[in-house]
Amino acid sequence: MTGNKNLRTIVLCLLLLSIIEIHGQQKQPVDYADPLIGTSESRWMLNPGASMPFGMVQLSPDNQSSDWKAGYEYALESVSGFSHIHAWTMAGLSVMPTTGMVNPKIYPPDAPTTTGETAGHRSRIRKSTEVATPGYYAVDLINYRIKTELTSTTRGGFFRMTFPESKEAHVLFNLLFPAEYPFVVLDAKITRVSDTEIEGYSKQQSGNWMKEGGFNDYTVHFVARFNKPFKSLGTWNGNKISAISNDVAGKGDVGAFANFETKDKEVILMQTAISYVSIEQARLNMDTELKPFNWDFDAARTKARNTWNELLSKIEVETSSEENKTKFYTNLYRSYSARSILSDVNGKYIDPCENIQQLVDPH
Repeated sequence: MTGNKNLRTIVLCLLLLSIIEIHGQQKQPVDYADPLIGTSESRWMLNPGASMPFGMVQLSPDNQSSDWKAGYEYALESVSGFSHIHAWTMAGLSVMPTTGMVNPKIYPPDAPTTTGETAGHRSRIRKSTEVATPGYYAVDLINYRIKTELTSTTRGGFFRMTFPESKEAHVLFNLLFPAEYPFVVLDAKITRVSDTEIEGYSKQQSGNWMKEGGFNDYTVHFVARFNKPFKSLGTWNGNKISAISNDVAGKGDVGAFANFETKDKEVILMQTAISYVSIEQARLNMDTELKPFNWDFDAARTKARNTWNELLSKIEVETSSEENKTKFYTNLYRSYSARSILSDVNGKYIDPCENIQQLVDPH
C-alpha cells in the first residue's frame, strides 16, 4: 500500500510539473505581434526594426532608394543600413557594419553586382536568419559574414555585431541616405571623443524637393559608444575619403567609419543615443537609458520585450483563432510603434520655432 501511495504521489507530481511547464510555454500577447507583417509595399513608419512604445529611436534596416513607400521592403533580400529614425517626414543616422574595402556609397537594389565598388556598401541578407519581434531584430549580412542584432530603449539603440576574422572590419555612420521623404544635410559634424566613442550632429531639411526651403528642418544629435576600442576613425565628405581622421564637417554626403581588427565570431557591442536638442542631451539619454545595462545586450532585449508585453497585455483577446490573435496584437503593436516622442529623458524638446522647451512632467 505504501508503495502504491508513493507511486501515485510521483505520478501526480509529474503531472503537476507538466501542467506548469505547458502553462509556462503558453504564448503571451507579445509573441503574437509580428513586426514583419505589412512590410511589403508599406510606409516608412511601418518597419520590422527594434523600438519601444512611441520610441524616439526606431532602429530598423533599410534597403530601398528614396521613393514613396521607401525604407524596408520585405521582398528585397538586401540591407543598405540600419537607421535610427523612421518618423513621418523624418529620418536620421544610418549605421552599417562591413568588412573589407570601405565604400560610403549606397546604390539602388538593381545595382549590377552585389560586391565591390559598384554595389556600394549594401549587403545581401539571408532571409532564413531574419528575426523580428517587438524590441528585437536580427539578420545575417551575407557579403560581410556579419550577424547583426538590434534592440533599443526609448531614445537609444543597442547593436550586437558578430564579425568574422578580419583585419578590415568597420562600422559606418552615414548621415545622408535614402528615405521615404528625401532630405538634404545642410550642416553636419562627426568628432572622435575617444577610442571608444564618437559624437556628432546632422542638420537636415525634408521636403525641399516639393518647394524651396522644404517643410521640415530638424537637427539630429547623436553619441555612439563601443565596448571595444577601435584602431582608428576614418571619415568622408562627398567623394573625399580620409582613412584616418579625428573629425569631419560639411554638408551633403558626410560620414565616418570606425576601424577594427576582429577574430572569428568576435562580438562588438555598440550603444547609440539621439536627441533633437543637443549632443549633451543625447549623451544624457544614453547614460540614463543604456548605461544601467552595463553592456548586457540580452538584458536590454528582455526589458524591451517585457515592456511591450505589459502594454499589449492590457487588452485580452478571447478567441480560439491564433490568426485573429496575431492580427489584433500586430495592429495594436503598430499603433504604438508608428509614432515617436520628441522629448529627452529630462523633458527638454525643440518646439516648431526651434526653441528649447521644458516639459513640466518629463514622465
